[in-house]
Amino acid sequence: MRHLFVAVFALFALVLNTATLAAEPAPLRLGIMPFNSTLALIKTHQPLRQHLQQALGRSVEIYTSPDYAGFLRDSLSGSYDLLITGPHFGILCLDSGYEPLFHYKASLRPIFVVAKASGITSHEQLRGKRIGLSNRLSVSSIVGMQWLEDKGLEANKDYFVLEKTTHGAAIAGVAVGDLDAALTTYTPLKQVPEDVRAKVREIATDVSVPHLMTLAHDRLGSAEIERIRAALNGFQATPEGQAFFRDTGYQGYAPIAPADLKALKPYIPVVRKMMGL
Repeated sequence: MRHLFVAVFALFALVLNTATLAAEPAPLRLGIMPFNSTLALIKTHQPLRQHLQQALGRSVEIYTSPDYAGFLRDSLSGSYDLLITGPHFGILCLDSGYEPLFHYKASLRPIFVVAKASGITSHEQLRGKRIGLSNRLSVSSIVGMQWLEDKGLEANKDYFVLEKTTHGAAIAGVAVGDLDAALTTYTPLKQVPEDVRAKVREIATDVSVPHLMTLAHDRLGSAEIERIRAALNGFQATPEGQAFFRDTGYQGYAPIAPADLKALKPYIPVVRKMMGL
């Protein structure tokens, strides 16, 4: 009888534990574009992840990909519940099951980073130089190279392109003298280590597009998406959120508007062609 009681109790505990696990919502998969190293992405976004977990009452897991192309393919296939992605990728994802939440308030303006001791002061002096990119598929690369072409400088004819793994790697390449310039934006420059930043300076361009977008997959349902939207909005008001936006240079969240989509429209065919979409 005692053995029967133990067996029944164990079965009851197993059923109770299974029911409890079933009641817990699955972790949210937050995909972040690989514009920085994986460790740097995880470290930078810890305050956001922790805030979302607390506000939503469910675990949030951070994912990325080894490269931009893989990240876009994973995004379009619906691998992620939430996305922090380039605005040009965001436009494509909005046609593949994702709902718009926000983009960062800061404008995404391509800049050229050169060594402080360099005599380069304008885009004309980039002729014949080695220019590093984070990736050809990054929005700063696409917009910046188009800007140079409009100024009469053609890639791999008037200057030489070298691809690095991240914005930080391209900027570091300038700092150590492996590159003459790096095509990046103000926010990655703000996020590199101070000793690297102290060795470089920027040359501005006069073109800009909306910044990184945050999207939610529509399989989450409208009610959950609205809870996520409210949680993100609330993040801005927390001390941790204010530090996040200050330290990254992102400034805060802004709604994704029709004007944002219009500004990005000229660059979408380039992405489609490069990805074979």
